[in-house]
Amino acid sequence: MKPIPLLLALTAQRTTAACLSSATSTTINTLLTTGGPNTLISLCPDTIVPLTSPIIFTAPGQEISTAGYPTDSTRATLLIQPGTDTTSAIRGNWQDYVRVRNLQIDGNRPKAGALGGDALLEMGGGTTGQWVEGNVIRDTRSWSCFHLIASGQEGNLCRNATVKGNTVGPCGEEGVGVEGGLWADGLSVECTESVVVDNEITGATDGGIVIFGSPGSSFLRNTITSSSTQRGFGGINMVDPNYNGNYSGVVVSDNTIIGVDSGFIELGIAMGSQVWSNPHPLNNFGPTTVSNNVFKGNIGFSIVINGWEGGLTVQNNDISAVSPPSDFADPSTCGSIQKSAFLASHPLLIYPPGAGSPLTIQPEFTTLSANASNFLCLTHPLPTSQSFTAGSLSVSAATSTVVDLKGLHVQLQGDGNLVGLDTTGTNQGGSEVKWASGRYSDGCGTDGSGCVLAFDEAGELKLTDGTGKTVWGSGTKGKEVVFLGEEPWVVVKEADGQQLWTVGELA
Repeated sequence: MKPIPLLLALTAQRTTAACLSSATSTTINTLLTTGGPNTLISLCPDTIVPLTSPIIFTAPGQEISTAGYPTDSTRATLLIQPGTDTTSAIRGNWQDYVRVRNLQIDGNRPKAGALGGDALLEMGGGTTGQWVEGNVIRDTRSWSCFHLIASGQEGNLCRNATVKGNTVGPCGEEGVGVEGGLWADGLSVECTESVVVDNEITGATDGGIVIFGSPGSSFLRNTITSSSTQRGFGGINMVDPNYNGNYSGVVVSDNTIIGVDSGFIELGIAMGSQVWSNPHPLNNFGPTTVSNNVFKGNIGFSIVINGWEGGLTVQNNDISAVSPPSDFADPSTCGSIQKSAFLASHPLLIYPPGAGSPLTIQPEFTTLSANASNFLCLTHPLPTSQSFTAGSLSVSAATSTVVDLKGLHVQLQGDGNLVGLDTTGTNQGGSEVKWASGRYSDGCGTDGSGCVLAFDEAGELKLTDGTGKTVWGSGTKGKEVVFLGEEPWVVVKEADGQQLWTVGELA
């Protein structure tokens, strides 16, 4: 008798259970442990399950889902509770053919807080045939909303997983907290010969889909949209050295990457070991295909390739709807090569020595003039002016930076000279002095801390040094000082907006 494939056997043996209208992680875990293989945990629609610990699959073929597999807001919710150290709602590692379907999985970051730990949904390991479909996965407390983890075992890889039709995000936020970066991935995939298809990822602040090697896997028809207000580092990333940099057989096709409103995505598709902020010494390798992807709106660089070998085909990707990057981002902190590409609005970039062969790319690519790494250098647009009320500005030459404006960096130098430096990148790397106070002091000290620029309570903008001497002052009783990206550069004003003094009067 011909043996029945395991997947079919597990599917056939799965029994229908009455749905649970209330549950906790403890009761669900008890049912999974006692039920054994093929146990189905069916939650009634609109059920909310408060979690103080993860739900853990314990045997092959188990499933947790909402009864009837709804696709709307009636899907049952797994909700991590505040006051716990739990970051994962479900752990499906190391169990074949387990399924997570039609749930709302909520990390509850706004109330429970950000916390280092495992992803909100942890699947994978040395398994085959896992299935994650039709879920809402949002607000992870940790580094990723969903992690399909590798096994670390050559003879027992994570393989043949399906991630389909999920709605993911928001995931993380911009900035740094007490435990480090607050950003998070949407989907983090380390599984081989797998399919990630028809998912919608919105508001991932690290990578929308991060491909950690995953040889033989396909990433198809996914839509990745930025937060409406925050920066996302990448849309689809192929930059990490997992599987020793092996991306052979990976297909990234028919995806849509969109930056919206005041949010943006720095890198649409990042390819190679030299593109991200932490370059690796060895190249990633293919052959890999990236085709028929669509880029729209606020994307800093649509595709960047550097640190690749072993075959690459990049064809028929549509960049026609990408916005001019200077409309939504600022390159002031970028290196000169990255800044030049940004200012020239070159969305497709390649460094040929870092791309290897065979290589087939579409004609719109711009060749980088030198080996440039780290394209994660864009910030939100800087203001064209910044104002301070009386008593609210005090900066020493040790701190240096007074304000950063669009195209202009204002700093107090170690000799007491207040200067405005061009940062547009059009003048020898952006170092041209646009204006300067032209007043100096020998009393700033070796670290510059003796010289202080302040707009004092009386409404005077002045520079004092370590001896207590006033090097210069505006002689005003103003209400605010305004730093501008154009002449007259620095202005002290009265409450009604009347101009009392400009920095040009020091000349």
